[in-house]
Amino acid sequence: LNLDLPDFNLPDLGGHTGNITASIKERETGLAVLRKLRASGRLIENPEVNLWIRSLGNKLTSRAPRSPNPFYFVVSRDPSVNAFATLGGVIVINSGLILTTSSESELAAVIAHEIAHVTQRHIPRMLEKAQNNKFATGAALLAGVLAATKDSEAGSAIINATLATAAHKQLAFGREAEAEADRVGLRILASAGLNPQAMPSFLQKLEQYGDSRNADIREFLQNHPLTVKRVSDTSVRASQFGPFKGKENISYLYMREKIRALIGSNIPAPSALPATVKKYSNAKQLQKRGAYPQALQTTGNTTTNKRISEAILLAELFTKQGQFKKTISLLTPLTRIYPGNEALTVPLAHAYISQGQLHQAWRALKEIHISEQTSLETFEVKQEVARLLGYTSLAYRAVAER
Repeated sequence: LNLDLPDFNLPDLGGHTGNITASIKERETGLAVLRKLRASGRLIENPEVNLWIRSLGNKLTSRAPRSPNPFYFVVSRDPSVNAFATLGGVIVINSGLILTTSSESELAAVIAHEIAHVTQRHIPRMLEKAQNNKFATGAALLAGVLAATKDSEAGSAIINATLATAAHKQLAFGREAEAEADRVGLRILASAGLNPQAMPSFLQKLEQYGDSRNADIREFLQNHPLTVKRVSDTSVRASQFGPFKGKENISYLYMREKIRALIGSNIPAPSALPATVKKYSNAKQLQKRGAYPQALQTTGNTTTNKRISEAILLAELFTKQGQFKKTISLLTPLTRIYPGNEALTVPLAHAYISQGQLHQAWRALKEIHISEQTSLETFEVKQEVARLLGYTSLAYRAVAER
């Protein structure tokens, strides 16, 4: 892979951002924003979706300019077509945007663009420019100050989270920042082995559908100003990388269809899908309606040569039908190949619980590495298994972590 990429002559937006950002602990702010979002119940907490979006995000950040803070990638249940970054490296991708994209590269182009906003420190610069606009966030900041009189850390978290969300909701990035995010995003996209042409193709799609007929698209355009010059500039620069010789990841198609079913979207799946993905999509819709026997029939009810997404769906259907031994037989070999994989371990633990094999469930759950983005469902299962085993303190700990 040739990583000697063209020089894009980025706009000069570098430098320090002044005293306001010096007083903000961005790492703590990122955690405060992430936890606030998770507590709202607006995020998809499915283990498989969580692992997938984090994997794609990590693939991109590994090729991005260095950032002193960690990144967090989450999927919102919001059907509108949008994505945004906040202070502290939290990047939120709306499910509506995922359903609008046509390939992993198109989705990755949007995420790479948001990563660039973080690495180029556009948000702190915006906050600095907006520091005189004290009335917009006055009430929330006052609440933070009052909280700080009793708990300084809690007060600081409230203030920082308020500033971070205000940056997204009230301030649109300027044209120079958008241009820089596009150009840095293209570098990230190409370096990660994805298709750079996906960025201009997605922008052209937004331009095509961004009229009065589609309010969801308009929301994206309000937060990410789109001009003919921007589309043209991105297209020209993407062409510098030459024709894409890679292959799109089919896992993206499975996850897109899973998200379609999870949020109950009335947007039908595209007709031009690989046969296996089409069967998966149809089975997910039947599962959503509680038609488990029909969903099993749609999958073919065979456990051989299954992708992970297909195996997880089949295991869930087996469990719903009370066929717990089939679930265990299907998932156990996969957990040996992918130890600690939440998406496989959680349904396996459910099957073990139903079989009364609590120690096996506990051993499987202990393989999961707990992090800030561990799915809430994982903690719920850990709590239940610990309670049934009489591990009272560990059950309370699972509750506390959740």
